[in-house]
Amino acid sequence: MWYNTLIGEHLLLSDLLTEIKTTKGTNAKRMLMLENNSLLLRKILKYSFDPFVPFHVVKIPKTTERIPLADENTRWESFFAACDKCASRVITGNAAIEELKSAFSLVTEAEEKWMRKTLKKHIAIGLSTTTINKDFQGLIPTFDVSLAQKFDEKRVLKWNSMIVERKLDGIRCFCIVRNGGVVMYARSGKPITNFIDSIGPSLISMGDGCYDGELMGDDFVALMRQAYRKGNVETDKTFLALFDFCSLEEWDSKDSTTSYVDRLSTLYDRISTLDEGDNSVSYVEKETLSVAEDSDLVKVLHDKFVSEGFEGAMIKNPLAPYQFKRSFDIMKLKAFFDVDLKVDGLLEGRGKHEGTLGAFVVYYHGVKVQVGSGLSDEIRSEVWDNKENYIGRTIEIRYQEITPDGSLRFPTFVCFRNDRD
Repeated sequence: MWYNTLIGEHLLLSDLLTEIKTTKGTNAKRMLMLENNSLLLRKILKYSFDPFVPFHVVKIPKTTERIPLADENTRWESFFAACDKCASRVITGNAAIEELKSAFSLVTEAEEKWMRKTLKKHIAIGLSTTTINKDFQGLIPTFDVSLAQKFDEKRVLKWNSMIVERKLDGIRCFCIVRNGGVVMYARSGKPITNFIDSIGPSLISMGDGCYDGELMGDDFVALMRQAYRKGNVETDKTFLALFDFCSLEEWDSKDSTTSYVDRLSTLYDRISTLDEGDNSVSYVEKETLSVAEDSDLVKVLHDKFVSEGFEGAMIKNPLAPYQFKRSFDIMKLKAFFDVDLKVDGLLEGRGKHEGTLGAFVVYYHGVKVQVGSGLSDEIRSEVWDNKENYIGRTIEIRYQEITPDGSLRFPTFVCFRNDRD
C-alpha cells in the first residue's frame, strides 16, 4: 500500500510532528513537512484530518507496559492496524480498548502521545486541511454539504411551490449513521464528539443514512464550548433539530436524485419511530407555499420568525435533490437592522464607477464604516458632482449584524434621512 514504507532519511515521525507544531509560520511548517515528506507522514496526516475515518473510541486506554519495537515503521503500522479495525468496527468496546493498549505497548512514549491525539482527531500542528491538500493534493477528502445562497425572489418565481422554515441559530450538525455507529460533523467536517452519548442512540435507532440539522441549546456560547470540549460546560435541553436527509448511497457518490419533499417524508417517518418522550431529536417545522398565490407570505413569515427570536427564514425548492455545494435551491432570508449615521467622507469608485461615488464613509460608535452597496448610478453621480452638499448629511443604513470588531456587516445604503439632518 502507498503508506507502508519510509523513503530516504527523515526525522522520527514523532520528532517531526513536534517540530512542525513548534515552528512558527505556515510556510515554514509546509517547508519542514515537504523536506521530510514520507509515506508514513502522509498516512498520519490522513488519519488525523480525514473526517470520514472515525475511530468510534470514546475512552482511550493507557498502557501499563512498554517494550518498543526496534523499527519505527513497524511501530506505527501496529497502531494503524488497530485504527483500521476500530474505524471499520471490526472491534468495538473492550476489544478495541485491548487492541489499542497492545499497540501502545509497542511504541515509544512520544509516539503514543501523537497516536492518542490522532484518535481524538486533534494533533494540532498548526496546519489546516486546505494547506495540507495544497502540498499533498487530494490526501484529505473535503466535507461537502448543502449550503444556501442569499434570497433571490426572481429565482423563486421559477418554482411552482416553496418550503419555508425557520433559520435556526445553533451549530450545523451533519450526522452519518452506518452499520450501527454514528459520527457527527460540523459544517466544516470537524467531528463533534461530545453529543454522541446523548443524541447518538436516537439517531442509530432511526436507521442508516445521513441526517442534516442543527444542534440547539438554551445557551449558544455554552453549546459551542460543549461541542468542542472547551471546559466542562454543559447545556440544558440540548437537542438536534433535523431539516434534511440523504441516503448513504447518495452521500458516498455525492449524487442525489431524491427530491426534498421525498427526503422529508423519509425523515418524518424515521423520527416518528422514536420513543415517546425522546426529545434528543426533532424536526424543523415547515410551511409549504404556492409561488403563484403565496409569494408575499415569505416576508410575512420571515418577520414572524424573527419576532420569535430566530435568525430569519430558509426558502427551499421542494423538487430539488440534495446538493453537495452552495446552491440557489436553498436560500436564506436573514434579519437586517437599520441605523442612521452622518456622512463623514466620500470615496471615489473604481472600475465602472470611476469618476463617481464609490462609498460613503461613516462612523459607527467610533468605528469607520464604508457604505458602497445600494447606490444607484444616479445617486453616485449626483453626490460626486456635489460633494460639499452631502458631507454631514444623515443616511439610513441597513446591516446584518455587528461584527466582533464593532463594525457593520453588509452595510447597505437605504436613503437620505432629511428629517434627521
